[in-house]
Amino acid sequence: MEYFQKAISTLPHAPGVYLFKDEQGSVLYVGKAKDLKKRVSHYATREAIGEKTKALVMEATHLEIVETASEFDALLLEADRIRQYQPKYNVILKDDKSPLYVLLTLSEELPHVYTIRRTDIPKHSNKGDALFGPFQSARVLRSLLRHIRYSIPYCTQKRRTTKPCFYTHLGLCSPCPSAIMTLPVAQKKSLIHQYRVNIFRLKNIFSGKSSDVVGDMEKDMKEQAAGNRFEEAAVTKQHIFNLYRILQTSYDPMRYMESDAAVEDILTLELSELQAILAPHIPSVSELHRIECVDIANTQGQYATGSIVVLTDGKKDTSQYRRFRIRRKNLPNDVAMIAEVVARRLSHPEWPYPDLLVVDGGKGQVKAAQQALSLTIPIIGLAKRFEELVIPKENGWKTIRIPLTSPALHVVQRIRDEAHRFANSYHRLLRRRQFDTIVAT
Repeated sequence: MEYFQKAISTLPHAPGVYLFKDEQGSVLYVGKAKDLKKRVSHYATREAIGEKTKALVMEATHLEIVETASEFDALLLEADRIRQYQPKYNVILKDDKSPLYVLLTLSEELPHVYTIRRTDIPKHSNKGDALFGPFQSARVLRSLLRHIRYSIPYCTQKRRTTKPCFYTHLGLCSPCPSAIMTLPVAQKKSLIHQYRVNIFRLKNIFSGKSSDVVGDMEKDMKEQAAGNRFEEAAVTKQHIFNLYRILQTSYDPMRYMESDAAVEDILTLELSELQAILAPHIPSVSELHRIECVDIANTQGQYATGSIVVLTDGKKDTSQYRRFRIRRKNLPNDVAMIAEVVARRLSHPEWPYPDLLVVDGGKGQVKAAQQALSLTIPIIGLAKRFEELVIPKENGWKTIRIPLTSPALHVVQRIRDEAHRFANSYHRLLRRRQFDTIVAT
């Protein structure tokens, strides 16, 4: 176990794949992790692991890791390594449940998308179909598929009918194969092509070619904007943004727009939709020229930082960004920290006041910010779990869940993610300075 403890001490807090090997270098087990250090450290806690896992740890003499850019990349790499090495403990530790595969029935004119077990592959798969896996975690795989579906709609209906499936109404199956088959031939041909494009984009993502998919979608967005189809371009932009959130990569699709007018039109659409959603609940939101967002970053209360970022007419206004070192000492209380940052921000009347203040968090964080406000500034929160807007009312709270494809949601997500990035960059800087000081002494 000594090698194991040393290996853990060097592991990064990053997504990736880990491989346990024996003395001969044979791979015993392949796993993936959102945080390699946290996940692998679990194996060193004997009380928390079962007998089969203990046997794996006792037999293993080497640990190898491969960092990846995102958890999704780790999922794909894990499947590839399991398929390559066929590790014995990946079978033993599954408790008689075979891993999942993703099957795309490309041999069909309107392909199905299935998640199936190994034993079911012969019943559903035909020559020309695409099969991906094995995937060890059914929960993670299904979650990722669900999120991908917001950017690349596809159908999971097992039997075709004459009516669109339930997911069509949620924007998750478009165009629906069942609806396509009831249309005239000319219209049917175009929609079949559109649906197959979606399926082949899904195939490319599971083949590790996400950049190709994004490139195609960016091309679509530019063509839509050039043709003055700004609502379509805004939806495509949201699809690209959602896809990058899955890949956990910073992304600004506006940089691919060739026309400044197209950018302005899409931003105007986003802001007008957000204003229309908020107006019935916050009548004072008459315009959204300046939006600010506040966020906090800390490690158990240490090196705590706060950020204020600004969108002016929908665009990042970095000259207006502000960062704060939290004065409360070693108290992991995000709510109190939010209140401190808002109060300190408002102590600068020379900074223009926002038309809307967005808080990264739910009711607790919004209430703290609201109590710190000495002025009547419209305020909302964006709760992470369901990406819901949280709006304080005189007699309670209003919670609004906006469709993930909505351009209005993209505005709030964009400023929230930017505030998170800015707060964390300062937080990492303070931690690095402290580390350098310790090393120097």
